[in-house]
Amino acid sequence: MNLWVIPVRMKPVSAHIHADRRLAFQVLTAFGARQNGEGASKVLQDDGDAKVVEFRSVVPMLFGRKKEYRTVERVTLKEPEEIRFQGVEGPLDLLQDRLVLSRAKDCTWFTYESTVGVKGSLAGWLVSQLFVRPLLSRFMRQHVVKLKATIEERARNSKVFPQRVCSCAASPDVAA
Repeated sequence: MNLWVIPVRMKPVSAHIHADRRLAFQVLTAFGARQNGEGASKVLQDDGDAKVVEFRSVVPMLFGRKKEYRTVERVTLKEPEEIRFQGVEGPLDLLQDRLVLSRAKDCTWFTYESTVGVKGSLAGWLVSQLFVRPLLSRFMRQHVVKLKATIEERARNSKVFPQRVCSCAASPDVAA
């Protein structure tokens, strides 16, 4: 890690997903698939559980505008419970994301964690706090809602991991 980057931990975003976590893992790691006009990914290097992936993500900006960002990230898979992302190229000097899939009876508890940073020591930290944090927080919440819907739709149509009636008394569907 660069000494001139002060890490900023984002508040995790969680969701209760009505689907088997193995199916959720498959959907989250379907790199190379178009993502309903909200971005895309392309595998640049594939070493099994370690990959280098290019992502194009649409991020909500101020006043309802959106901007597409390109990142290249090293992805480490630990099936079916965890996916780690380490930024290699992109607008942020530090990007570390972690998706955690925990079993919750017949469904899945999904948590999205992120740590970011911008070069510039204290000035970079201030940019991260005042600009990056609010934008990325909104992106994380919206992204989790879309991922939840996509995973649950796949579960409704899956013959291998069919959606079951959820028997757990979970917290709200999306918690930030």
